[in-house]
Amino acid sequence: MINQLLCFDVDGTLRDNVHHQVSQSTYKALKLLKQKGYKLVISSGRGIDSLRGTGLMDLIEWDGFVCNNGQVVLNAKEEEIFHASMKKEAVIHLIEKADELGYAVVLKSHPRIITREPDEFVYESQRFFNNIIPEVGEYKGQDVDAMIVYGPLGYDYAPFQDIDGIDVLPGESTYADITIQGVTKATGIQKLLNLYGMEGYIAFGDSLNDVEMFKYADISIAMGQGNQILKDMATFITTSIDNDGIFNACLHFHLIDEVKK
Repeated sequence: MINQLLCFDVDGTLRDNVHHQVSQSTYKALKLLKQKGYKLVISSGRGIDSLRGTGLMDLIEWDGFVCNNGQVVLNAKEEEIFHASMKKEAVIHLIEKADELGYAVVLKSHPRIITREPDEFVYESQRFFNNIIPEVGEYKGQDVDAMIVYGPLGYDYAPFQDIDGIDVLPGESTYADITIQGVTKATGIQKLLNLYGMEGYIAFGDSLNDVEMFKYADISIAMGQGNQILKDMATFITTSIDNDGIFNACLHFHLIDEVKK
């Protein structure tokens, strides 16, 4: 019996950040893994609304979805089995700090809003993810699943690090994910492990929001073009996303037997 989940980050792992496509070799690897009986999970910083917009949810029959870096977890039928919202005090504090610095913030709420007119950092991140910029809106105490702050490339987001109740995860473009402290991709994956009565998982990722997922994985596989910090802690560094990274990693660990891509 196969007793490991296979957990895949999205941007920079399943699909590239230039053409925003899933390569033929990645698609073939996913199909072969399903044929062999593995359970496959998407584990992403994206919210479920954003994830649906990528088309990935219809690519294969996924066995679960970890969204917003663990804040929302869905089963194979896309039914929520876990949903956490941020503390209102943390949301207010972060928006105030961002306003002081002149940075825009996206609130993953219903509807999703951005706190100020988009600037160069927002547009650069939009190009990186190929996503939709929400309408400008005001926080009025509504439930917020997670947030995104937009700042310069390489910025460490230090002014936000001491806000109580949040974790700050700088991204590979002009943004940082803001999540609930202690709620991570790893905790979300654990809920799916419990659901399926499974013991461990293999993680595929490329950026800093994959660090916690990598810490608790049986095997952690970093994409060749990924963040160096993540690569330093990975079990294995595969080739880049543009050079059949997922397919080659699956061959390396004998998860699939197919040789021809």
